[in-house]
Amino acid sequence: MTDTQHKSVFRLDAETQTYKPVAHNLSANEALERFNDESNAKIVNQSEHHRASDLAKCKPCKKAAEELTTKLAETKSSQQEEQSVSAQESESD
Repeated sequence: MTDTQHKSVFRLDAETQTYKPVAHNLSANEALERFNDESNAKIVNQSEHHRASDLAKCKPCKKAAEELTTKLAETKSSQQEEQSVSAQESESD
């Protein structure tokens, strides 16, 4: 048994601001070769080999895409809050 961890790749849809799975069950080298130059791509470790060959039907990929999208939304929300607080502090000076 090899100790190779599989990778999944997700691409951010700029229009909808959601992540979509684009590949899974890749080696680290393959994921980097294919997606390293894409600024909207995220390479994520898989906990195990995904059985579904069709990405549209892969439940672990769907779940991971939802989690990435949620993290993105939370990050953007907190950045907006920080900017709002900074702007209010600047106005009160």
